[in-house]
Amino acid sequence: MPFPREDSYWTEVQSFLAQHAQPQAAILAPNDFLEFFPGTYHYNVSYLFPANHFEFVVFHKGMVAEVDAQLAHQVVAEFQPVLANPVFVVYAKTAIPEISSPPAVHVESLLQALKNRPALPHHLTRRNYAIVVTTHNRPDCLKRSLPQFYKLNVPIVVVDDGSTATNASQNQQLANLYSATLIRIPENRGLPNAINVGVEYWLADSAITWISYFQDDVDIRPDILDVLAKLQHPIDRPLLAGQEGPEHPIVNTTEIAGYTVLLKRSMPGQHLHAHRDYWRAVLPIPTPYLGAPKADKGKPGQGADEDWWITAWSPNSIVKQGGYVVCIPGLVTTFRPQAQGSTWGNQSGISVEVEPDRSLKGVNVLVDGYNLQLTKGTGIKTYGLSLMQALDRLGANVDVLLSRGGSKKNAILDEVIFFDNQSSQQNWINLSKWLIKSISPFYRAKRRKPFTGFVVKRGQYSEDFLRYATSFSLPQCYDLANGLYKKFRLTTNITIPEKIDVWHATYPLPIRVRGAAKITTVHDLIPLRLPYATLDDKEVFYFKIRDALKDSQVIITVSENSKQDLLKYFDTDPNRIIVTYQPIALSPLDGISEEDLADGLQRFGLKPQQYLLFVGAIEPKKNVGRLLDAYATLDTDLQLVIVGKKGWLWEEELGKLAYLFDSKTSVKKVKLLEYISTEGLRYLYRGAYSLVFPSLYEGFGLPPVEAMNFGCPVITSNVSCLPEICGDAALYVDPYDVKDIKQKLELLLSDRPLRERLIVAGQQRAETFSLQNYTNRLHHAYIKALS
Repeated sequence: MPFPREDSYWTEVQSFLAQHAQPQAAILAPNDFLEFFPGTYHYNVSYLFPANHFEFVVFHKGMVAEVDAQLAHQVVAEFQPVLANPVFVVYAKTAIPEISSPPAVHVESLLQALKNRPALPHHLTRRNYAIVVTTHNRPDCLKRSLPQFYKLNVPIVVVDDGSTATNASQNQQLANLYSATLIRIPENRGLPNAINVGVEYWLADSAITWISYFQDDVDIRPDILDVLAKLQHPIDRPLLAGQEGPEHPIVNTTEIAGYTVLLKRSMPGQHLHAHRDYWRAVLPIPTPYLGAPKADKGKPGQGADEDWWITAWSPNSIVKQGGYVVCIPGLVTTFRPQAQGSTWGNQSGISVEVEPDRSLKGVNVLVDGYNLQLTKGTGIKTYGLSLMQALDRLGANVDVLLSRGGSKKNAILDEVIFFDNQSSQQNWINLSKWLIKSISPFYRAKRRKPFTGFVVKRGQYSEDFLRYATSFSLPQCYDLANGLYKKFRLTTNITIPEKIDVWHATYPLPIRVRGAAKITTVHDLIPLRLPYATLDDKEVFYFKIRDALKDSQVIITVSENSKQDLLKYFDTDPNRIIVTYQPIALSPLDGISEEDLADGLQRFGLKPQQYLLFVGAIEPKKNVGRLLDAYATLDTDLQLVIVGKKGWLWEEELGKLAYLFDSKTSVKKVKLLEYISTEGLRYLYRGAYSLVFPSLYEGFGLPPVEAMNFGCPVITSNVSCLPEICGDAALYVDPYDVKDIKQKLELLLSDRPLRERLIVAGQQRAETFSLQNYTNRLHHAYIKALS
């Protein structure tokens, strides 16, 4: 119905646009505006355009549900509100200087309406696919399954088969939320009738070629339609199913398009995928008369058994034509096989409780190999390995960009040069050569060929590095990129000869990969917050952070504290920064006996519970000097074991050893273990009386959570991210106060019940940083980057 022309709110908006909009300005508004403003686009097509297509967006508060949610949220975030009244709110792409801010109360009511509509991502729709979902009195099931169907990016119709008024209302809300059409059948007539209604709805659309039917109580693999597309055929394989029904016999097992499939003469009805001609041939499923019984439940009105009719009983079924139903096990899983609370009771599924699938299957990820190719471990190398492990769990295709050279002419020399310790000089001649290379269209990485096995690699290179050694390599690419950035602030563009969806820099790198979304991990701002504690070029570091924030679709940080540092000191969108934390890489020594623990520590000259432990590089920010000061005045015969490589200014940190501890008279002993294997570190954590980690600043602080995971109580600093990471499972000190460090050590040494409480709390806290939890958070970041 058109707006009344005398309505003051309508005329206010009309007059405003007549004054401020160009004659052909693109305006998103109700269709009534088209009469006066030919550049008007109706809400119905809002999903087709980005927000910046429009000069003005006119929200009618009673029609908010008709505006694409993603566009609406983008407008609110990026445009300026220029007019608002009880009915309309107008946003302008460009601020109008002479216009004052509209009344907040009128804008706020719009924002509240949008708050209930999440900005779900758009993807290209598969134009020839459609989905039918049937439901009856199970909005809880629909709430779980419908978001998964939505992510398949195909049109959906939900058939509500006579749910109660309350459940039907909830189903309608879910359908609205996930852009699905809902058809409500007033009286429950059973699945045959519901399937008839849903499939016929799509058969009326000639553009739909393949129709997938699902019950509401299923989880699906995100790539289900990709798999089906490889297997389906309108003549040879017109009917497929994604869930194995163990009560339906297997006639044969074969392989099609690289997938192992089961050939059957009948299948359960949780999922059936068929060509439109097949659906047309077997429909309608008979519902002959209201009193017709169904053998297994005796409910009137059910008619023929729907799954048997579609697969085998219909004269036009694939089985009656001499073929088989093709089953691809594992595409679909029933999460409520007993169907409690429903009248359907389809029990053909296997009882498995799973979370909705989180997958990056088919996503090609390239991770920087700058730290991975180092022979010695670093914190960022540990992070990168955990990242790739999580991506593997998510099903992504992971490659690494290495920067090692080789030989194009000789396979043995190629391997020798690749595994040689390589270095380069950053001088003006090299920079000039690199600049010419970087702008060349031929500056591209190449996938390395498998090695001959000539070079002895054992003991020098880790299995993690060797696993990815046949990934992509571009000689000296990191030296080139860093050199050009330092001298000219240039970002290097690299071409990869295969499709890359995401380029993940595990720390700020001035490199782009052509055609790929970029994710950058920013661990901390320590070079800027504590400039006296690191050797970094502070100016280069600052600009690398700034440009990474501009250049990346998503920024990952390893703590909320690091995120807040970025927001405080850089102008950036907080919604693009995602906190994933960091997973614990070391697995605990579960089930080890006290005798085995003692044997494992004997190699270091240590006994269980007879030493305090510090783990970390020996450099100013780790605060080893103050730890030594506190330990020197402590009344204890426990040793202090320092595990870590010597970093910048290590002499100043460890120089106190000579005069603090007289080796002839002092019972205290400080043991320095510079190079420890992963296995050795596990024993050290497990056997320590406590970890003492008084760091001045951390991005995440991995040693405390590693210690907690091994049942080792933690004393750590009350600064930066450490209280966020350790929660109530640690004893906190002021890292600048030697006296406080000493007092907390004395407290833990004298209070055994406190120590036991910290052990229990620490093990519980460590679960927060499991690989699974990290993987879930990482999945969220990647989905955001890809959308």
